[in-house]
Amino acid sequence: MGAPPASTRSTRSRPSRLARALGLGACLIGAPLAHAQPNPGGPGAAPAAPPPTAAAAPAAAAPDPARADRARAYKTALGARRLGEVDELADRDLAARVTAAEALARAGRTDEAIAKLTDLVEDPRFDRSLGTEPARAALFILGEAYGTAGIHEPARAYLRRAVTDKGAWDEKSPYAKRAVRRLVEIALESRAFAAGLEDLKGVPPSAPDEVRAEVSYLTGRSREAAKDWDGALAAYAQVPTSSRFWSQATYLSGLIQVERGRAREGEALFCKVADPKRQDKTTPVLADEKFFAVRDLARLALGRVAHEGSRFDDARYYYYLVPRDSDRLAEALYESATSRYEKKDYDGAKDLLDELRTLGAHHRYEDEAEILGAYVDLALCHFPEADKKLNAFIAKYEPIRDAARRLGDSERSTQALIGAARSGADAGGIDLAGVSATPEALRSVASLLRIDPLYVQIARKRTVLDHEADGLRATMGTLSGLSRAVATPGATQPSVPEGNPAERAAEVRAAIDGTRKAIDDLEAHKAPNDKIAPLRQELAQLEARAQSSGALSATGAADAQLPADLPGLLRADAALGARMQAEVEVARRELGAAEAALARDALKRLDLRLSRLLRRARLGRIESVLGKKRALEVEIEALADGYLPRDAVDSLDAARYLKDNEEYWPFEGDDWPDEFVGAEGIK
Repeated sequence: MGAPPASTRSTRSRPSRLARALGLGACLIGAPLAHAQPNPGGPGAAPAAPPPTAAAAPAAAAPDPARADRARAYKTALGARRLGEVDELADRDLAARVTAAEALARAGRTDEAIAKLTDLVEDPRFDRSLGTEPARAALFILGEAYGTAGIHEPARAYLRRAVTDKGAWDEKSPYAKRAVRRLVEIALESRAFAAGLEDLKGVPPSAPDEVRAEVSYLTGRSREAAKDWDGALAAYAQVPTSSRFWSQATYLSGLIQVERGRAREGEALFCKVADPKRQDKTTPVLADEKFFAVRDLARLALGRVAHEGSRFDDARYYYYLVPRDSDRLAEALYESATSRYEKKDYDGAKDLLDELRTLGAHHRYEDEAEILGAYVDLALCHFPEADKKLNAFIAKYEPIRDAARRLGDSERSTQALIGAARSGADAGGIDLAGVSATPEALRSVASLLRIDPLYVQIARKRTVLDHEADGLRATMGTLSGLSRAVATPGATQPSVPEGNPAERAAEVRAAIDGTRKAIDDLEAHKAPNDKIAPLRQELAQLEARAQSSGALSATGAADAQLPADLPGLLRADAALGARMQAEVEVARRELGAAEAALARDALKRLDLRLSRLLRRARLGRIESVLGKKRALEVEIEALADGYLPRDAVDSLDAARYLKDNEEYWPFEGDDWPDEFVGAEGIK
């Protein structure tokens, strides 16, 4: 009797929603697995907002051509003062230094590995070692270390050198192949597909098949991003089954076919990946750890295609193929229950929803699953059970919706919650000043959030920026100390240099950040204006001081030509560092604004979704009342016609159904007492 949930109707009403739902994992394919995050799509999801600022997706910058020139200029200046190494760089020494740096990188000491390898690779003596295996290893490990640190432009520059080095494509040399794999991963992670293809121009036509497959897959991603569907399909078709990207290429080809309205062709491609017997007879399982994740996506895609075609039994089979240990199990159970509901197999839908509840964990569809369960009860005419579930839904999710609204009013609380949702940390344990919400409500909000993939990219960029800004401040202090040491050789330097402009700028920025946080806290607690006004005045003074001291503004001009002497190089780098600090502050503010806007957008979409579901719950309660009323009317009509309800037959409560001229005798067993009491001796 109940109407289908709103999410079910919206999924089936527009064919284009199928393609968007199938794209749930498209943004994850090819990205490093450690950084993969769920897409905010899915049934009932509101469309994602466009990027709020241009800083949200910055274009890839060209590598700095002066990087190697500066390092070599320092080597030359140190050599002029007899402070550098002058001996030839022996192959044995080169191999030992590369091995030591590789051990640092494997131990997670990425910054130290980068420092040691940069000092080695940018040494003029290193050029005489090019073409040797240790030199190629140094270039690759340095590029990989930069890529691990999230600094993509230097990583690409050194990896390109590893690809184009003399003798790099000898059969016994593995570093060119590894460099191609890493360049492809960087292009996929940063979504700079065209730049990645430019980096791979040095790959010769005679490269091995697995290397050509990497290039073909990246070409397909580039064509797909440019909406060149035919070009993308042709490129994906060139990825063989022996490639680690075969499952991704086949799955994305299926998505393209579905997007173009060719559901049958898309289904055939999904079947190639989703085949349960494939893992026993082909190599993709061993080729890449993401095969199983893509396989589960393909099975979900098959279920959605069958669901869209009203082949509900096929859809149930495809959803059933998603294994118990999959991250997509909750999604498969919910969508399978929806398909059974639409087929009017209400008992089957109820069983699937019961299985979903037994998972005992928060998932992104728990709110919609609870509404669907109530509507299944309405369809089965279990009106008291449906009313009870709808009441429980309203009591549970209204506080969650209100908590999401309060979180959206506080930037700090929003950032903390989104960070917990993105990292998988326990949201119930975060400190949210000024937000009254229980830990369980916070966990529910974090589990229901559907985060835009762009937010993950921005958060990652901001983390890298903060890390590098710390290194820049330390470098500015080192430059200051070196400048004094060069100016007064032999003099004793203080352990804490006085008057360091980098330290002064850092102190000013720290004071500004602390004052801003204090203002945010007072505003969150709705403090009176007379308490906030002094802090605002102090903040204005600090910002004015920062502008006058150069802490927040660029200083100096770009060097047209590098100085030849060591003091001049130190001064030039100090000026460059000051300019970079100003640029870092600007970039930090832009990224912070974009990150906050996307976080607020995620909470806003959650608010809209929960508000819609709460309206559905209240409408469902109306249907349950009307259903109970109609059931009573049917019962009265049956009584008037002389029929007793089924639960009244042989019931202890049967007396309430008798008329005034009828009499009720309760059941007292097979033998009545007056038939045998006192008659034992009668023969």
